[in-house]
Amino acid sequence: MEQNKEQINFETIRERRSIRSYTDEKVSREMLMKILEAGQWAPTPSNVQSWRFVVIQEAKQFGALKTLSPGFPGEATTAIAVCSDQRRMGNFGETLSPILAAEEVAMAVQNMLLMAHSLNLGSCAVASFSEAGIKELLELPDDILPILLVALGFPNERPIAPQRQDLSQITSWERYQEV
Repeated sequence: MEQNKEQINFETIRERRSIRSYTDEKVSREMLMKILEAGQWAPTPSNVQSWRFVVIQEAKQFGALKTLSPGFPGEATTAIAVCSDQRRMGNFGETLSPILAAEEVAMAVQNMLLMAHSLNLGSCAVASFSEAGIKELLELPDDILPILLVALGFPNERPIAPQRQDLSQITSWERYQEV
């Protein structure tokens, strides 16, 4: 039984694609709660749990978000701004905190993308946005930094997986070796 479960998870990882074309069907609150919970269970340095999620679905707010993020897929019906509460990252110092915050958010977003795919939703992580603009739009306090946006919706496309390098080209054992 366990082997079958691993196979399903591996298929989810292999099949998930960044979706940029969506139908106009709305994402349900139930689906969003599952996606948010998946993000909540991501690894976090020293269990600081600095991520903060802001869900955007209201048309006016969503329209403004799209103007602040040129890479955001225009047809998505939902966005999640995944932010970091810098007050929780304070113990890591000025140099390490931003790096760990980005890593923590990236792990949460990966969980969210995989959960979205498992729910037959499309998703796309977006890093191209005006930080100042998003902070103002979402009324984020100074200590809450937007790190990534997640576009969500019902996919209107099924992109084919691009080729991946062979593992032998990217893997060394015990010490790094050019391959």
